[in-house]
Amino acid sequence: MTQPLGLLLRQTEMRMQEILQDFSRIKRYAQLLEEENGRLKEALAALTREGTGGAAGTRAPAGGQLGTLYRQGFHVCHAAFGSLREQECLFCLALLRGSSRQSPDFGGQEK
Repeated sequence: MTQPLGLLLRQTEMRMQEILQDFSRIKRYAQLLEEENGRLKEALAALTREGTGGAAGTRAPAGGQLGTLYRQGFHVCHAAFGSLREQECLFCLALLRGSSRQSPDFGGQEK
């Protein structure tokens, strides 16, 4: 049985409104992500300047910068880099231990 054309048009219009609402939510979320990304880039730049003492062209050891980010509550592992972590992350810890000769607390003290 076929539905009347008017009913099909109303259903299509309702679906299009739902899609538009979904698109608006996704657009707002993308804007929030862009803002967060900007803040993280600024924080990373500040950490890089701290780690290099402001000298251009030099870099602190990766474990030092990543360790600082990790201590500040961010993931440094490939799977979740830059996102806030709520607990210890084994992937981050493995990465930090593998990229650095620092103590497990990543406080910058060499073994």
